[in-house]
Amino acid sequence: MSLAKIDIKGVNKSLVFVFSSGSGEEYASLLKNRFESNRQLFEGSPVLFQGDGLQQLSREEVATLQRLCLDYGMILHNVHVPGRGEKPAGEDMFIYRTLRSGQNLHSEGSMIIWGDVHESAELTAAKDVIILGKLEGIAHAGCYGDVNSTIFALNLSPKQLRIGDKISRASGNYIKNPVPQIAYTEGDNICIKEYKPR
Repeated sequence: MSLAKIDIKGVNKSLVFVFSSGSGEEYASLLKNRFESNRQLFEGSPVLFQGDGLQQLSREEVATLQRLCLDYGMILHNVHVPGRGEKPAGEDMFIYRTLRSGQNLHSEGSMIIWGDVHESAELTAAKDVIILGKLEGIAHAGCYGDVNSTIFALNLSPKQLRIGDKISRASGNYIKNPVPQIAYTEGDNICIKEYKPR
């Protein structure tokens, strides 16, 4: 019998998952059972991870729990939780799926997404945003003011780009035949150019 314990609380229109004890595998099984038992409650809900139990998990185990929440349509508000031997902040975040419209993700480091980012999905990262797919939503790199951050996508068709305090809205200047592109700041402007590896 599993001894895993997760308390789920409603706080300010968000669901807070408090992890008390258990392994990554036990947590995943417990959450899946709860999600299946009441999909309507969880789908579309903002979710935060808390609790001492998270400190016993590796980065990969935490990422598995995050992906499970995304698979059931939840919106992650704190998408990184320090695992064993990790620094408490500034870690990069990796997402291995497409983000649908309305989902919001934040990373205290760089954000790397293997998949597309649909229109009205919103990404914010303290450092770079890298999308190995198509960006149609909103991306904000250097969200704490780092204008040296960049935004990269294999197909760049965003609703809005932000780097530091600079903003670039959608326009017809993006390349119609998709090629990898990178956005960066130059003076007061956000510039976009084709990415060519050295």
